[in-house]
Amino acid sequence: MYAKCGYLIDARRIFDGAVEPDNVSWTAMISAYIQVGLPQKAMEVFEEMQERGCVPDQVASVTIINACVGLGRLDAAHQLFTQITSPNVVAWNVMISGHAKGGKEVEAIQFFQDMIKASIRPTRSTLGSVLSAVASVANISFGLQVHALAVKQGLESNVYVGSSLINMYAKCQKMEAASEIFNSLGEKNEVLWNALLAGYAQNGSACKVVKLFRSMRLSSFETDEYTYTSILSACACLEDVEMGRQLHSIIIKNKFAS
Repeated sequence: MYAKCGYLIDARRIFDGAVEPDNVSWTAMISAYIQVGLPQKAMEVFEEMQERGCVPDQVASVTIINACVGLGRLDAAHQLFTQITSPNVVAWNVMISGHAKGGKEVEAIQFFQDMIKASIRPTRSTLGSVLSAVASVANISFGLQVHALAVKQGLESNVYVGSSLINMYAKCQKMEAASEIFNSLGEKNEVLWNALLAGYAQNGSACKVVKLFRSMRLSSFETDEYTYTSILSACACLEDVEMGRQLHSIIIKNKFAS
């Protein structure tokens, strides 16, 4: 409770007063440091935990793996991960997400493949992370496999998975497929609209960006800085100067111009 309320000093004092902290206490202290943005301190507590003979359970291990990922120490995270006897889906997700965000997309994809081989059922977070990695390396063949898995598990209609699929197809220059995903989703939000807008912008389809933007506004969806990043990109490609001026006027009206 103290740690979650931000009273880290009090939490540490209570922890230090414990005669023999158990796994729950150690994990709580590690989590407290991570929550306040001190992953290095969390690492030190984890090392102290092991030195004092307390064998970390999977919760503690995953917590510290997350700290390693936050520090960019992916090798250390991998080493700790291999020490877990039967990693659960949370552990796999941390490794996949960490490597995808850390510029190790190929490794992220490999972790995903290993996870499937281990018969661990992926979650929407898993699929979103691996699709991000697939998009970065434009591996359309593997992306199709992940898409098929999403359909099999009934997760393709999830907004997070759907936007990740749109992004993946866009990065692989398959905008027709990206558009099909968008149209197949019943309930749309700003994230999905922005994903498709960005896809058209990335692929140089300025007119389609403008058309989609108009549809978005007619559908009464809120626009944000991500929307206008795509619009500005489209404006730069438009030969229709008047259309460019109209779009710029909308951006200024919505106070997104710098």
